[in-house]
Amino acid sequence: MRPKTLLVAGICLCILLLLPGCYQPGGPVPEGPHPGAPRSYTQEDVDRVVAVDLQKIYSPAPRTNGTPPPECDHIQFLRFRPADGSTLDPRDHSRTNAETTDAMLVMLPGLVEGANGFEYLGRQLVYMAKERGVNLEVWAIDRRPNNLEDLSCANYVEEKLKSGEMNQEQAVQAMIDYYYLGKEVNGRKFAGWLKDPQVPFLSEFGLQLATEDVFTVIQHMVPDRETRKRKVFVGGHSMGGIMTSMFAGWDLDGDPATTEDAGYNNCAGLFGLDTVVTPMPEIVRPFLELLPKFLYDQLANMTEATYAEFLKQLRTDPSSNRILPMPMINAESMSLLEALAALAYFFPDEECTALRKVPYSDSMEILLRFMHSRDFQTYMDGVPRLNDFRYTNEAMLGVVFDDSFAPIGMIQNSMGFLAGGAVVEKAFPLTNALSGIPVIGSILSSFMGKGPYFIANDAGPDAWHLGRGPLYHWVNFDEIGDAGDPLYQDTGGKVTYTYLENEVSDIRDVARMIFWGPTNLTEWYFSTRLILDQVAAFFPNSIKYGLKFLHGKEASRLPKIEFIAEQGVISEGTFMFIPVPIHGKIIKGYNHMDVLSACANAPERRENEVIGDLFDFVLENLAGDD
Repeated sequence: MRPKTLLVAGICLCILLLLPGCYQPGGPVPEGPHPGAPRSYTQEDVDRVVAVDLQKIYSPAPRTNGTPPPECDHIQFLRFRPADGSTLDPRDHSRTNAETTDAMLVMLPGLVEGANGFEYLGRQLVYMAKERGVNLEVWAIDRRPNNLEDLSCANYVEEKLKSGEMNQEQAVQAMIDYYYLGKEVNGRKFAGWLKDPQVPFLSEFGLQLATEDVFTVIQHMVPDRETRKRKVFVGGHSMGGIMTSMFAGWDLDGDPATTEDAGYNNCAGLFGLDTVVTPMPEIVRPFLELLPKFLYDQLANMTEATYAEFLKQLRTDPSSNRILPMPMINAESMSLLEALAALAYFFPDEECTALRKVPYSDSMEILLRFMHSRDFQTYMDGVPRLNDFRYTNEAMLGVVFDDSFAPIGMIQNSMGFLAGGAVVEKAFPLTNALSGIPVIGSILSSFMGKGPYFIANDAGPDAWHLGRGPLYHWVNFDEIGDAGDPLYQDTGGKVTYTYLENEVSDIRDVARMIFWGPTNLTEWYFSTRLILDQVAAFFPNSIKYGLKFLHGKEASRLPKIEFIAEQGVISEGTFMFIPVPIHGKIIKGYNHMDVLSACANAPERRENEVIGDLFDFVLENLAGDD
């Protein structure tokens, strides 16, 4: 062997010997759970009272830049309604009976979010309204790109799990076979996750299509405009607040002199969920800040000329980002999240072995390292990896979706905490450390949540015996502290991990929200065109691009209510230049997703601070009612 080769081999050996030495297990161990709070009703009670339908309306998608698949020729939305049929139009069950339905709420999802984001909130609203003698419907609208998702295997597995015909191992294998190994499952084969060159038509899936789809749903469900103006309320979560504002100021025929078709003349009021519904260009900025930094830098200073160039690229360049480029978050990662949620729901206390079996991509490996590294050195070394730790299915969902563990602000819930082994504070990712990460370091800073973050720290006795640590489990939100002892600490009482006010969502409810039913929480193929249009809609000549946002000032006169999560994505950024809205409510302890998932049936622990106020707002603003 040559001397140079020996030198290289020696250096590599030294590196291999040194890297595992960075792993030092141990640390404080969280205390045991407090007694859980009693439930005033069960989700089974809700399911007996509330029906949820996936309803579709035929409406051909644009074909000016390629032909979308037939699925995209339908607008789909989740319809939450009383199961007794009291709100159905007797002549056409696909419509609402305007006389027997007291109010209708239209809900628009946020960035890379689908209609299932409202799965929990919608059911609770309809249930609570029915308990108070009020007939309410909620319509959660998917954007067209959601129709591109292949959920056939996920939905097949879900039905088998519901019926008890599959165990955990069978469910995991079916998903791997379908999404990774090219095998047929339930008569279908997966064609692969879509890439930009395959979806040229997404260049036309912008603000006009998304906004006018909302009009189509409302007009179909409630044909009479006067009824819409009295009983329909439109709102959204996160970026859905922008969509709500755009709808309210939109002119359907593009003629500002005829305003009966304007959004603000087709609804009774507006609501925002960790967002504001203020039709002004500045409100777009906080949501642009959720994007990768390179994309934010381009969009924040966009002019009409640069918009036109962006649009030309989307239409003509197959390699352009027709699907919004989010760092590490893509269709694969969203699909895996749905699978983890299903396992957490059906097998909460079984050890999670799924991620050890999935032959996931290098991109997914980077994401898991980013989510689950104690410090920068661990991120670079990859020792220990997420799969070296032992988690129950519920705990695995917690460490990738809870605000104490997941360093991505836009996905955070407040669901509880880990238990069962050592848990220490993370020193990664911190903004000043990100600059050292090749490629992704320069685009992630605006993507981060607020922290602090924690991580399990016992994957085994040493780096040569990983996978032998304790089985970590999850302590649910209502088992964190109590009125007499609000702090959740380590067994020695020296480290405070979280506290009573900071935990509000039941992890089981969140798991269901992610995967339950025929659609899902995430949007695999978010159209970049939609983001471009939201900026361009404020240009003076935007109508020539089909952006008919002509009535922003008039829309501001509608009644509105806004729920702002104290620890959400806009609570610090937005109000630096926009006064706290007089109709806004800042909710302590809530994170960005908690406005959708905060527990509604544990009032002894804490009342849900969205549902009751939203319901009262609707009743108070039913136009024409005394």
